[in-house]
Amino acid sequence: MLRKIFVLSIVVFSVGYSKIFVDGIGREVEISKKVERVISTVPSNTEIIVDMGLVNILLGVDIYSEKISKELEGKGVLNTDRLNEERIIDLMPDLVITSQHSLSKGKESLEVFDEIGIPIYVMKTPKSLEEVKNSIDEIGSLLNENEKSDILKNRYVKELEKLVIQNKISKKRVYFEILNNPIYTTGNKTFLNDVIENAGGHNIFGDQEGWISPTLESVIEKNPEVILIGEDRKEIVEEIKNRAEWQEIDAVKNGRIYVIDEGINRPSPRVLKSLRQIKEVLSQ
Repeated sequence: MLRKIFVLSIVVFSVGYSKIFVDGIGREVEISKKVERVISTVPSNTEIIVDMGLVNILLGVDIYSEKISKELEGKGVLNTDRLNEERIIDLMPDLVITSQHSLSKGKESLEVFDEIGIPIYVMKTPKSLEEVKNSIDEIGSLLNENEKSDILKNRYVKELEKLVIQNKISKKRVYFEILNNPIYTTGNKTFLNDVIENAGGHNIFGDQEGWISPTLESVIEKNPEVILIGEDRKEIVEEIKNRAEWQEIDAVKNGRIYVIDEGINRPSPRVLKSLRQIKEVLSQ
C-alpha cells in the first residue's frame, strides 16, 4: 500500500543572487536563483524537468535521456555511471543535477567541478512512489520554479491516488526479472518493489531487501503467477519461456509473462504508465 512518509525538508540559505542547498550526500551547494543552463545525468530527473515544461534549459543530458523528448536528441553527452569532466566543463552549465550512481569515484568525482565553480547537486534516488513527490519539489526549488513543480506534483498525486490499490484483496505472486545472466530481481525497500505492491501484486522476493540474485530453484519454489520484464530487456521473455527448469511454474505454464514500459525503472511521474500496465495485468 502507498505509505505516508515525512515530507523532505530542503535546506536553503539565501545569499544575494544565489541560494545554498544541502544535497543528498550532505554537501552545501551554492546555486544561482536564475538557472538557465542545466545538465541532467539521470533519466528520471530529466523527465521531471521536461514535464515541468523546462526542456529548453537542458543543454546536456545522459545518453538514456535523449529519447525522452525530441528537443533532447543529440544532447546525450554523458554516461550515467560517471560524470564526463571534459564535456561538462566545455558546456559550462549553471547547474548539474546528478545522483550517487554517477559518481564513479564518490565525492572525489566532484573536486574538479568545485575548483572551477560549476555547481553539482547530488539527488537521492526515490525508493517509493511517495518519494517521487519529494524529487519534484526538490527540482522545483533548485530551478526556482516552484509553481511549475507544484502543478506537476499535484497532477501526479491525483493520478497516483486513482491507481493505487487500497483494499486487501488477494494479491497475485509476482516475479520481476531485471537481468538474466545471472538473474537479478528486486526485494523490498526498492522503488520497483513499491510499484509492484501498489499495483496490487505480491513480490515473491519481498521478504528480502534490496537488489538480489536468486537461484533458479528459489523462483520455482516461490512459484510466481505472473512474471514481469522491463521493455528495455524484452529479449529475456523467450529465454524464460524456454527454461527447462521453469516449465512447471504457474506463470510459464499459463503464458503470463509480460513486458512492462521501461519507465518502471524511473522514479518520475511517468512511472504511472507502468503502474497502470501492471495493475491491468494483475486484474486479469
